[in-house]
Amino acid sequence: MNCVYCESREVVKRGKRYNQSGTKQLYLCNDCNGSFVEHDGFEHMRYRKEDIVRAIHQYEDGLSMKKVQNHLWQHDGVKVARKTIYGWVKKYSVFLKSGEFGSTTRPQRKTARRRKVHKNKQKRRIRSQLQR
Repeated sequence: MNCVYCESREVVKRGKRYNQSGTKQLYLCNDCNGSFVEHDGFEHMRYRKEDIVRAIHQYEDGLSMKKVQNHLWQHDGVKVARKTIYGWVKKYSVFLKSGEFGSTTRPQRKTARRRKVHKNKQKRRIRSQLQR
């Protein structure tokens, strides 16, 4: 691991940092005496990493923003705005598209919906032809 300030490899563990988002390992650079936390992609986030990932998974699995928001509130006690969930999905879309967080099923769902509409149009057309 390199120091985030001076890129030195002279880094040692310095304890742990405890806060609302969880526990993280602190590191100390012996060259510049800088203290830092290893980057995990969730820096400066108000909510826990697990809640963010769960919300993204649920949205990508086809739940609406309202249902994701409601599920987080009822099951995890996390009160979050739909706009915030949308921001998470937008921010971490690079990971979602690469398959690191899970599958992206929303485009398939839209395609299935289009097929259903197309079938309904065909049924109406056949009925109208039979009635003539």
